[in-house]
Amino acid sequence: MDKEKLIERLLATFLEELEEGVRVLNRNLLALEKAPTPEERGEILKTLFRTAHSLKGASRSVNLTVIEEACHRMEEILSKIRDGLESFTPELLKIFFEAADALEGGAALLRQKKTLEGSDLEGLIPRIAVRGSGAAPVLPEIEAVPPKIQPLRIGENFVRISPEKMDRLMVDSGELLTARRRAEWRNSDLAGLIETLGHWKEEWKVGERYFRKLHSPRAESEEPMKALPKREALILRRVKDRLKDMESGLDRLAKGMEGDFRTLEQTSGLLDEGIRRARMLPFSEACEGLERIVRDMAGVSGKEVEFILKGGEVELDRAIIDKLRDPLFHLIRNAVDHGLEPPGQRIEAGKPAKGKVVVEASLKGNRIEIAVKDDGRGLDLSAVREKALKRGGAEPETERELARLIFTPGFSTSRIVTSFSGRGVGLDVVKSQVESVHGSVDFSFEPGKGTCFIMTAPLTLTTIRALLATAGGQTYAFISSAVEGLLRIDSKDLHVIEGKERVLLNGQALPVATLSELLGVEARETTGSRGKAQSVILSAGDRKAVVVVEEMIAEQEILVKAMGPCLPRLRHFSGATILSTGKIALILNTRNLLKSAFEKNASQGLSFSSAGPASTLRKRLLVVDDSVTTRSLEKSILEGAGYEVWDAADGAEAWRILQEKGADLVVSDVEMPRMDGFTLTEVIRGSQRFRDLPVILVTALESPKDKARGVEAGADAYLLKSAFGQKQLLSVINQLI
Repeated sequence: MDKEKLIERLLATFLEELEEGVRVLNRNLLALEKAPTPEERGEILKTLFRTAHSLKGASRSVNLTVIEEACHRMEEILSKIRDGLESFTPELLKIFFEAADALEGGAALLRQKKTLEGSDLEGLIPRIAVRGSGAAPVLPEIEAVPPKIQPLRIGENFVRISPEKMDRLMVDSGELLTARRRAEWRNSDLAGLIETLGHWKEEWKVGERYFRKLHSPRAESEEPMKALPKREALILRRVKDRLKDMESGLDRLAKGMEGDFRTLEQTSGLLDEGIRRARMLPFSEACEGLERIVRDMAGVSGKEVEFILKGGEVELDRAIIDKLRDPLFHLIRNAVDHGLEPPGQRIEAGKPAKGKVVVEASLKGNRIEIAVKDDGRGLDLSAVREKALKRGGAEPETERELARLIFTPGFSTSRIVTSFSGRGVGLDVVKSQVESVHGSVDFSFEPGKGTCFIMTAPLTLTTIRALLATAGGQTYAFISSAVEGLLRIDSKDLHVIEGKERVLLNGQALPVATLSELLGVEARETTGSRGKAQSVILSAGDRKAVVVVEEMIAEQEILVKAMGPCLPRLRHFSGATILSTGKIALILNTRNLLKSAFEKNASQGLSFSSAGPASTLRKRLLVVDDSVTTRSLEKSILEGAGYEVWDAADGAEAWRILQEKGADLVVSDVEMPRMDGFTLTEVIRGSQRFRDLPVILVTALESPKDKARGVEAGADAYLLKSAFGQKQLLSVINQLI
């Protein structure tokens, strides 16, 4: 490696260490400001000294003398405080905070390949040097004892891995999982070959008997080969032996592939889980710097603020943390600047002089919910109304609609522009950034008592739940969290409002569009056997629309792959995934798709076939799944095929419906609350009334053990969601009833 590349590599490593050191400095300075016990104070000072010392040595190795000098001066002061020759006054604490900011600014300059000459850090060194050389009152040395709080240290018990390397590992793991799905598909192909060979053997037996009969009418009563001429008998025997050898060979291959697949499945699963765990970071990582922002804003505005973090141990993907950091900073600034009142006003209102800002994270299924709360004045609706009227817009009919104007780009109720607010940039950024990770933002407020913003987002962006559907013969993926429901519509459901076709749903007039026209692909038939088009109700924020598709396929977990830098302008897509068939499905960008649906009347291309009426003797099916989207999807498919369908959220509810109404067949998920699919099947088989009722299990559990349990429970069919399709489901149902 040449010298320039070595220096560049060392500098990149140093910058990571410097940024971590700044976080350590900020956290421990904030802890020191909270007046800890002497024991805690002693341990915090030790950590600050170690941090300055480590950064001094590291900066020397990359020849950054400005950083080395600054850290050396900080080290001198800290050693005097440690030895009782200097006291940590508020003035000195302020200088150390400024030094942490200057080091952070220096890191930003170095990343831009700029020098530190004339930087804030260089200008701060003389002030630190004066404090380091000045006389100070002598204080007794603090005896170090085991601390009650654990300060943050640099690099302790951690291995530093760059985000790029983690992303690369995740991509490689995804390729391995895709290979595993293909191997499973190949197993299915091999099973099909073995089944075909079995049919050939049966056909060969019939053909052999017929061949013998042609040569000898007495062949039925004689030994098979003696009834034939020697040459023909030899040919038949060879064909029979080769069929037998082929069958044995395929059986051995199938058993070997099954064993290899189990090993691949187990190993790839463990590797994937390990990499995902390595990517997961505590939510407190996203909150780094929030307490410092609250402190600085409180000092500038003259407010007293207490910052509280709850649920910091909740883990989520690093990519989500990176995306949520800016929205969190915006909401915190908003809470301190707009929400909390000055101490005098709070006391007059009967509140404590010190306000509270609380950030709380909690798990909600496979999503994280983050609440940012303050106990301030609440949202000023009169100011929002005044601003809305000044901008020339019509006043919303409800207070809720009026309040949501705060998410409008450029909207601000601040009458002056400060370093923190008044520019009209903030809540619209929060909304757009949270939606960019398939999340949502909502809020509530109570005048005079406070405001609460709630952000929800997935725990990871590497795998998501998605609804697969087709348009123009291609498969696309809707993010499940954006799917509010499924509909089957025909021409009678369309209403012309203001010159555009709409669907009325729960009192709302929703735009209706075909997915093929929105994406600019050639449309195919969009109606099912009963003349109704399958459609998805999409929502993102305040927008909602009905999007018509050609066919619903399945809802399943998919592995998300980035589009790459070569395809930056495909506004309707946010990624891609590889299906078990090896084909690629593009993941739809809900926000941009809805924007297109509102911009044009895309439903003009809708056409409906005139299918005949459904049979009066319709079969009754019961769909059981705890996922609303999956339940709606299966119900929509089955109703479109002419069945009468009831649905239940779990096995317990399904059993109650069966007892009350009965059914001709049950389609059930496996993993559900209260009663799972295995137990439901066992209960049905143990019932005198329903023991012969056909049961189909549709599940994501793919292991041989789970399949065996499904068979043992008495299921008539076991379909995997990863390979699930509308035609497959209808075919199996037709065979069973």
